[in-house]
Amino acid sequence: MGTEIAFVIALAVAVAAIFWLILKNASEKIVAQYRLLANELSLELDIPETKMLGFMRSEPSAYGSYRERELSFSVPGKGLQNTRQIETVLKIELGDKELKAQFTGAGLLGKFKQRDSGGQARWKSGQADFDATIDVRSNQAERLKTLLDEKALNWIASTLKKNKGSIYFGNGTLVYTELGLISNETTRKRFKQIVEFLCDLAETVEK
Repeated sequence: MGTEIAFVIALAVAVAAIFWLILKNASEKIVAQYRLLANELSLELDIPETKMLGFMRSEPSAYGSYRERELSFSVPGKGLQNTRQIETVLKIELGDKELKAQFTGAGLLGKFKQRDSGGQARWKSGQADFDATIDVRSNQAERLKTLLDEKALNWIASTLKKNKGSIYFGNGTLVYTELGLISNETTRKRFKQIVEFLCDLAETVEK
């Protein structure tokens, strides 16, 4: 009996150690990418302390000013719409506080990501591929036609569809969210491109 108990204890310790190593390696990869991202964009980096002997590791965040706009990267503490799907959130300052608009993927997942549709009718761009892929709601639907040219529409449709992302304008903030974490070089570089596109878009909106 004593041998069996010792075996169970040893097995539990081994499983816990493996789990700890997996968490540590995953966390280090994410922190490394955030360090690079913060350096590239000249942002402040915040790395929370680990808890429970390293079994609880909160995600890092970065914040500061880029292209004369307040900007931040963060990971909410809870999943999307109370699910277990974790999002990375990019927020960029927007001078226009009147425009409200959200772009999500069409379909069930897109509905989970809608933040402030307010019963607004779905906006159609007139491009069949875009309208079949992206669900758009806005309080200034007609204005969107002047803000988004074909290149911008194609970028939005491609980016949101491939990365299960969404874009939201509202209350002086432009927000991009994407399922998953910035844990590798490819994702980090994509977010850097997204920052540039959204800063350009913010400038267009403010004209």
